[in-house]
This record gives sequence, structure tokens and C-alpha cells, in this order.
Amino acid sequence: MTTAVTAAPQDSAGFWKTRYTILLLNLSGLAISYATRVNISVAIVNMVNGTALLERDATGGTQLIRDPDSCPGELVLNGPDGHKDGEFMWDKQMQGEILAGFYYGFTVGHIPGGVLADRLGGKAVMLFGMLVSSLLTALTPLSAWAGYYVLFTNRVLQGLAQGGIIPAIQTMVCRWAPDHERSLFSIIFLGIFIGTLVSMAVTGVLCETVGGWPLPFYVFGGVGLLWCVPWFFQAADSPSQHPYIDPAERNYIKATIRSAAKKNLPVPWKSIMSSPAVWALVAIMVTFDWIFYLLITSLPQYIAQVLHFDIRSNGIISAIPHITGGVGSLAFVWLTDFLLRKECMSKMCSFRLVNGFGTLVPAATMIIVALVGCDSTVIIAMLALSGFCTATDFTSSYLNMQAIAPNYAGTIVGIVNMYGNLTGIAVPYIVGVFTSTNQTRAGWNAVFYLSAAVSTVSYLIYAVFSTDEEQPWNEPPPEIARRANTTEGIENAAFDEGATQVVTEEITQRGHRRNVIP
Repeated sequence: MTTAVTAAPQDSAGFWKTRYTILLLNLSGLAISYATRVNISVAIVNMVNGTALLERDATGGTQLIRDPDSCPGELVLNGPDGHKDGEFMWDKQMQGEILAGFYYGFTVGHIPGGVLADRLGGKAVMLFGMLVSSLLTALTPLSAWAGYYVLFTNRVLQGLAQGGIIPAIQTMVCRWAPDHERSLFSIIFLGIFIGTLVSMAVTGVLCETVGGWPLPFYVFGGVGLLWCVPWFFQAADSPSQHPYIDPAERNYIKATIRSAAKKNLPVPWKSIMSSPAVWALVAIMVTFDWIFYLLITSLPQYIAQVLHFDIRSNGIISAIPHITGGVGSLAFVWLTDFLLRKECMSKMCSFRLVNGFGTLVPAATMIIVALVGCDSTVIIAMLALSGFCTATDFTSSYLNMQAIAPNYAGTIVGIVNMYGNLTGIAVPYIVGVFTSTNQTRAGWNAVFYLSAAVSTVSYLIYAVFSTDEEQPWNEPPPEIARRANTTEGIENAAFDEGATQVVTEEITQRGHRRNVIP
């Protein structure tokens, strides 16, 4: 038996670590950002004067066309004893543009947000995004009263401000999460489901109070502004810059992160945009976002206009995919972590397997929904399963992005999410093409078949061209790397080869336990 002595990095004592605080702050910030994003989808029901619009359409000679293949039941319209009519005369097109306005800014904001996160660090970009978008959320009622175009501009600016949030989170994860905890840090994206669920539920309740529809915007905007306080004092771009972290934890993180993350490196745009690995990630993200935005923006219309559920049941059913998505997020974090830790298969095969669950299963559910007709029980079950599986988006796909180019994690996320979030603009328009004058089962079935086709083709592209290998362009030329090291500083000492030896020697000198290897 041969005895070998190795220096084992030792974490700080105690259960709670500073990096867990960073994790929770990112999770809660993401949840609040989604809450401020989607609350208008519910509040707009009380903002619009539906009765006046119906009267105007009737005066204009609009006719209601019945679907001979329609599901049983009648669409219930709230009368004088129903919910209170709002004060704005926004037709369906104007409402759609208000809801889509956020995604115009959000899509554009991803690349600059990602570049700034890589250059300035995630803390500043996250703080800016949350501070500005929360303030604009609180100002939404004033914007609405000022006029339709002012509100539309407000929504675009909210999206623009939030465009850097997810790239900033990705950059923070690359600099804070030890390699073996990357899958654990994927739990941050559970905030998407938490924020969406809380916002949909709480907004509906607040709209029925004395405060009316403006109250949710004040509440969620205020919560976002309050969140900025602990983020400012407790967050840092890296363990090296955190003022309160235990030195043992700082050294542990430095010694257990093998991937690089240097600041202020020039972005190799040509190499990135010509990389098959990047476009494979774009393909898989388009699938995830297509299904997600179909569920969050168009599902309520299908439930009301085809299945004929009333508004209260509609809200509950619309929330089901997000409830199962939250459960799925936890389940797939565990599954991904299990596959990577146990090395049951290669890392890339693990990514492909988990992403297959997230794309091919929802594709199958879309086909089943189209085939079962009016069986609402099966339809709801399929939508729940689809929401559960699409939660894989926030585990393997983001880990894959981190793997191929850790130096440009924020930029890669910005590019991939920019293309993915174009579906937030495209899906409502595509659904409108099929259903605006054809609110029938046949029209909606075409939407579901198209969604299944997009999911299948996108996954095949991902499966063929994806890789988990670090790309050659991730490492800058030596002269640029030296400049980053001497003038801008290495963001994490473990990212410098010589510094890694220093850290190892320091750990050895502190007398950490020795491992015996047979």
C-alpha cells in the first residue's frame, strides 16, 4: 500500500456559510424581479374597463363566432356584480403591447448586462437592475395615469434594467460556488417560480382591497427597494472582496474553484458568435423560453376561451404549471447533482439527459393536449407535467454555459438569453396569428403542434452540437492575461496557477488533515 499525502482544503466551521447568504440573496432578488415582471399580467384585468370595450365592439358591429367543435360550457363574463371595471380603454392589441413591452427591453438588455457583469462584477449590475426596476414598478400607476405610451415606456425600461440580472447571477455563481457545489447553486433559479406564484396570488388579492389595482405595484416595488439594502451591505463580487467572510471559507472557495473568471478581458465576439457550442445553448434556451412564455402569457386565454373556465378557476389552473415547476426545480437540482457526484455518466451526457426531460417531455404533452379534446383533467395534468419538466432549464443548461467559458459566463448568458427571450415577444404574436380570429380548438391545436415541433428540433440541435469542454477562446492570449493579472487583478486567487500553489501551501501550513490513498 502506498501512502500519499495531499493537502485537503478545509471549510469554515459552522453550518451557515457566507456563500449561502450570497445564494439566498440571489434567489430572493430573482424572485422579486419576476414578481415585478408578471404582476401587471394579473392587475391589468382590473385596470381595463371591459364593459366599455364590449359596448364599443358591439356598436362597431363585432360578431361572436361559435366553434362547432367547442368544449362544453359558456364563457362567463363578469357583470355588474362581478369584479370592478377599470378606468382604461385599452383594447386587446394595446394590452398585448403593454405586456410585451417588458420583453423588448429585457431582450436588448441581456448582452450589455452580461458584458458589464463580467467587467464590473455581478454586485453592481444586480443592484442597478433591482433598484431601477423596483422604482419603475412603484411608479407604474403614475405612468398608467399619464397615458398609454408613458406606461409602455415604463415597461420597456423595466425590462432593460432587468436584462442584466440573470447574467449577473451567473457571474456571481462562477466566482462564489465551488465546482462541486455548482448544481446546488442552481437552486437560485427556484426564485423564478416563487416570484411568479407569489405575484399572481398576491396581486389578485391586493387588487380586491381598498387600494385597488395600484397597490400591488407599490407593494412589490417597495419590497424590491428594501431588498437592495442587504444586497449592498452583504454581497460582494468574489470571496476575495467580501469584508466579513471567514478566512477559512475564503481559502476553501479559492482552492476548490478550478475554472477561471478574470475581470476586464476583451470579449472575443467573433469566436463566441461562431462557436457551435454557443448556438447549441441558444437552441435549447429557445425551447425552454418558448414553453415558459406560452404557459405564462397565453395559457389563461386557452383556459378561458376554449375550456370555458371562469376567472377564479382560470387563475388557479394557470398557476399549476408554476407550482409543479418549483417542485421540478428542486427535483432536477438533486438529479443533476446526483449524476455529477456519482459520475454515473459523463458530464455532457448528464446535461443532455436532463435537458431531454425538459424539452422532449413537454413536446409530448403539447401533442397530448391537442389530441385529448375537451378532457380538462388530462389537459391540466399534461400542463402540470410540462411545467415540472421545463424546470430543468435552471440546472443543466446554465451549468453547461458555465463549463464552456467561465471567463465570459455573464456574456454567454446574456447572448443565450437574448435569443431565448425573443420568444417572449414572438409567442404572443404567433398565438395571435393562429387564434385572434379563430378562437377554436383547431386554432389552439396548431399552436400546440408548432410548440412540440420547436421543442423537438431545438433539442436535436443541442444534442448534436453541445459540449462541456472549455472553449479555446475562453483563455485570453498570454499578454492580455498578464495585463489582467497585473493591472486589473485576478478576481479569485485560485484562478492564477502560481496563486493556487500559495493557497495549497497555506492550507498545508495550517495543519489540515492528511488523506491516505491506497
